[in-house]
Amino acid sequence: MKTIFFYIAFFQVAILFSQPPEENKVINTLFNTNTANPIIVMDSIQIENLNEVEIISTKKSSKNKEDISNSKQEFKSISTTSDKFIQKKKVASNQSRSRSADAPLQEKMDEDVSLLKLESPNSFEYYLFYYMSGNYNVDREKELKLAEAMKPLDPDILTQCLANAIVKEDKTSALAYLKKIKENKLLSNESISYAADLLESSTDNQALITHGFLDSYGVAYQQIVQGIHPEIKLISLDLLQSETYRNGLAQAGYILPSETAINTDYLSSFCSLNNDKKLALSMTIPKDYLLPIQSFLFPVGLVFEYRQDNSISETSLVARNEQLWNTSLEKQNLYQYKSIESNNLSSNYLPMLLFLKSSYLLSNEADKLIHIDKEIGTIAEKSGKVSFIKKH
Repeated sequence: MKTIFFYIAFFQVAILFSQPPEENKVINTLFNTNTANPIIVMDSIQIENLNEVEIISTKKSSKNKEDISNSKQEFKSISTTSDKFIQKKKVASNQSRSRSADAPLQEKMDEDVSLLKLESPNSFEYYLFYYMSGNYNVDREKELKLAEAMKPLDPDILTQCLANAIVKEDKTSALAYLKKIKENKLLSNESISYAADLLESSTDNQALITHGFLDSYGVAYQQIVQGIHPEIKLISLDLLQSETYRNGLAQAGYILPSETAINTDYLSSFCSLNNDKKLALSMTIPKDYLLPIQSFLFPVGLVFEYRQDNSISETSLVARNEQLWNTSLEKQNLYQYKSIESNNLSSNYLPMLLFLKSSYLLSNEADKLIHIDKEIGTIAEKSGKVSFIKKH
């Protein structure tokens, strides 16, 4: 019976409601195609300032004009190399099966950074991208801090510094950067509220595995700033690219796969090696990560619980989802927020409801079925999943 319940929930829901690869918002301010690239904007402002200098200095020597011309060429070169790095980093962050860049892509990003060092070794771009190309390598923290000194409130600086603090388990610094990120509207109220429900869904587990910016830092905000469920170990697939972060998990008693590429195989191995621990996987993890381990996943609230021994009874699973839905979850993204982000997040509440619906159908609980159908319809309308729900 457990198999019937689960596969109804999983195959009808997880494929469509698991998230597409999230652009890594630790670098997403560089990649958001709906807004101007802050690095490009910065360069264009500097070029405009150079133009002003040239106007003021028109009566000075030709040597000065030549210096200005060379400076303009330098900025153009930096921008071009920066663009190349940014696009490669975007490709790496948008992969559906891996958080890590493959070896050829990583090599090309390193080449871009080396070229930036030649072009302008003391530039903001070089310092920032050198750290970013290291995938949260704390040995490169010096360059990150140099970039921070130049632009302390730059969105990419704030997010990279936050990641660096979490990797080092520096909660004092993490607290400060989380507050700054919230103040600068890089982490929305919708994400923070969703993270509260995500943690509440994970309370029967020792660890919560997340994927990217929204879930990882939303949860970090709730745990570090708000003090909500700090006993649950946050494990970010994105931050697992860092050797320091992996070493910290090993010291905490987690067994790590021998591979260092963080991809679908890594997650499968990690879950299997740590089967003795209770693991919850956020539904924000893309479906390609979940498919290889689907037979061990149970939908509970906004997470899938990983249990190789199938130790969760049907009765317990239904009761826990009912308790979460009826009592524990805040559900502000469903009933309070009206943004596009809240609409997208709302779809992650559907798996638990479709699971409960399948249970009520099999147990002929008509009253509960009527109520849950109404809730499903409301959320489907908000999240744009009406056509899917009608088909299933």
